[in-house]
Amino acid sequence: MSRFRAGRPHLVPPELAGRVPTIRSATVGALGIGALIAVSIVVQAVALATAIDRSILHHSALAAVGPELVTVALAVLARAALILLGEHLARRSAESVVAVLRGQLLRQVLSLGPAWLAGERPGELSLTATRGLRSLHTYFARYLPQAAMAAVVPLVLLIWVATQDWLSLVVVVALVIAVPVTMIYFGREANRRTARQWRRLGSLAGRFLQLIEGLPTLRAFGRDGYGRREVIESSEGVRVATMRTLRVAFLSALSMDLIAGFGVGLVAMVLGLRLLWGELSLHTALAVLLVAPEIFIPLRRAGAEFHASTEGQAAATRVLEVLALAVEGPAASRPPTEPGPPPLLPPRHPVDLHIEGLRVEYDDRAAPALAAFTLHAPPGARIALVGPSGAGKSTVFDALLGFAPRAAGTMTIDGRESSGVPTPEWRAHFSWVPQRPHLFSASLAENLRLGAGAATDDALGAVCEVVGLDGLVAHLPRGLETPLGQDGLTLSAGERQRVALARALLCPAPILLLDEPTASLDPPAITRIAGAIEPWLTGRTVIVAAHEPLLLRHFDLVCEVAASPLTAVIP
Repeated sequence: MSRFRAGRPHLVPPELAGRVPTIRSATVGALGIGALIAVSIVVQAVALATAIDRSILHHSALAAVGPELVTVALAVLARAALILLGEHLARRSAESVVAVLRGQLLRQVLSLGPAWLAGERPGELSLTATRGLRSLHTYFARYLPQAAMAAVVPLVLLIWVATQDWLSLVVVVALVIAVPVTMIYFGREANRRTARQWRRLGSLAGRFLQLIEGLPTLRAFGRDGYGRREVIESSEGVRVATMRTLRVAFLSALSMDLIAGFGVGLVAMVLGLRLLWGELSLHTALAVLLVAPEIFIPLRRAGAEFHASTEGQAAATRVLEVLALAVEGPAASRPPTEPGPPPLLPPRHPVDLHIEGLRVEYDDRAAPALAAFTLHAPPGARIALVGPSGAGKSTVFDALLGFAPRAAGTMTIDGRESSGVPTPEWRAHFSWVPQRPHLFSASLAENLRLGAGAATDDALGAVCEVVGLDGLVAHLPRGLETPLGQDGLTLSAGERQRVALARALLCPAPILLLDEPTASLDPPAITRIAGAIEPWLTGRTVIVAAHEPLLLRHFDLVCEVAASPLTAVIP
């Protein structure tokens, strides 16, 4: 499992650096800026000490120390400019990292498919992709620059102090060593508590989303009070975990401030005594005293920013866990382009589908979900998969789409095996209507164009008429541009089924997969749609999984799917 760990010898976790190459260059830039800031601190301290020494001991006029004062001003301006530059580069790097990781997470979830998603909590994944990755922005925009400063600035300043006064170096080093020890201890404890807090927060998000989705059912059975109590209990758990995490952060800040305060105080005492005994010059004592606090400041700020970024680190751990999951077939470097053929025309390249000895197994089931399934479907074939519930009809579709784990067998399209084709390219061969189609909180037109972004309004109107949605569109306040609500909240089950069927017909994929496409339609509607969709099926391979496949007028093969091995071949 990939995790951020306190006390690691590198600023950037290698898991993230491998996925976002720009992180390494951003880290090198932060280290370089830190080194330049350390040089500006030394220049500022030496110039200011020289000006004070000449003014007090040598009674020099203001004009005589003018060059030193100008040097001090230039050093201050240079330091401010470097800090601003570092913050700007850090923000750009953080935005790039978050954007890349969010895109990779979404593509990975799509590649893993609904079979994997069904075992996860959508609310927790949504929280990770939104708030979690926004918190990761803090890690790269604030903690990483401060960590680079803490790694470079104290080292450069300690080297300079060693050239000025060895006893001050011993005092500072003795206390500086205590800072990493404190940071490691509190960092590990903060990581542990933050991970627990994030798990509770993810659980709360998942439960809240489930309760919102099931609220009509809860209210129908008079159990809405139960849902409210569950959310209150989860919220209290999150509150307790958050307060415990904050307590660790406050104790860490207090310990860092005490160490820094003792360090600067001891250095000031040693310098004062040695200056009184005549062992040091005023110039050296002032310069070292001005530099001493700057050694501790980057360490204190890095510790504070570490605690501010722990939530993002917990979210990144979850993202890396999801990205590490294996997906059947190599991942494509970019999503597939929009298909070109216009609606109402057959696909440009009819394909030959061949499934041989397909076997699908799940860890939580003793028997295979599908055993030795074989099917040959030439271009334009009409195939019906029939059988009792649980026989494996939908599993065939899940395996074809890469949603179900394939234990054995091969699947080829035009002789190309699925494992040798990038997942998005393989899925571009299919247009799919699932048993429970999902509609997005967008307009009807946007939902229809999901698989055919270039479809015209005329094509949308034509397909709506084919599936019997023209009456609905005529009564919608904004026609095709009317929002449907979350998951088609404003539509009936039959209307949602029609939208899903229209969306699949618009997508010019060569293979059309229909899983119980008539489950929410009445017999007269099925009869009317069956005749109307024929022109949209020309040249396509159509596979229908249903108890009673009534949507098509004829089939080339009716294949009964059962638990035992079976073979289906069209001559």
